[in-house]
Amino acid sequence: SRGLGDVYKRQLEFYSKLEYVRCRLNESVEQMLQYSRIKSARNDYLLEKLSVGKIVKEVLEDYEPLLDEKDFMIINKVKDQEFLADKRGLKFMLGQFVSNSIKYSGDEPELIFEFEENTLKIRDNGIGVKQSDLPYIFEKGFTGNTGDYRGKATGMGLYIAKKIAENMNLEINATSPSEGGFEISVVFPVVE
Repeated sequence: SRGLGDVYKRQLEFYSKLEYVRCRLNESVEQMLQYSRIKSARNDYLLEKLSVGKIVKEVLEDYEPLLDEKDFMIINKVKDQEFLADKRGLKFMLGQFVSNSIKYSGDEPELIFEFEENTLKIRDNGIGVKQSDLPYIFEKGFTGNTGDYRGKATGMGLYIAKKIAENMNLEINATSPSEGGFEISVVFPVVE
């Protein structure tokens, strides 16, 4: 007979796999909904004062199963800075950045969140983006030369994130050092 420890271990593994699938499914559904939203003739963004730190924490909780599976080290230096944004749109954007860091992670993956002045920076130590691909990463359908990862890429996530940012009057910039890694920054407008 099997011990209770074996049964518990199998249940825990099953639960972990189920959470992984749930997280991926939620991500796909949210991407479809946000795509419909940016294509809509009616802009339904609700700009409200949001704590960027709180939104980052929520996104990290949403992606926890995927981050745990890859054994990510998370460094979150974001405090409670408040800016005007649409919560659903901002969460989707940040989720896309986290998702890409997971997809294109390397050994001993790290994800770092920092906030300076009015700019949120999200940096990873993954495989990065080729310099020749960098100008095109926000174009619809662009997947670049991502090697083994190309099958996982739709070329829609960063495109939708960019459109959402434009609709909220946010600026998105991306850099990828030649030694690897990727950094994306979200610049919030200063509202007096």
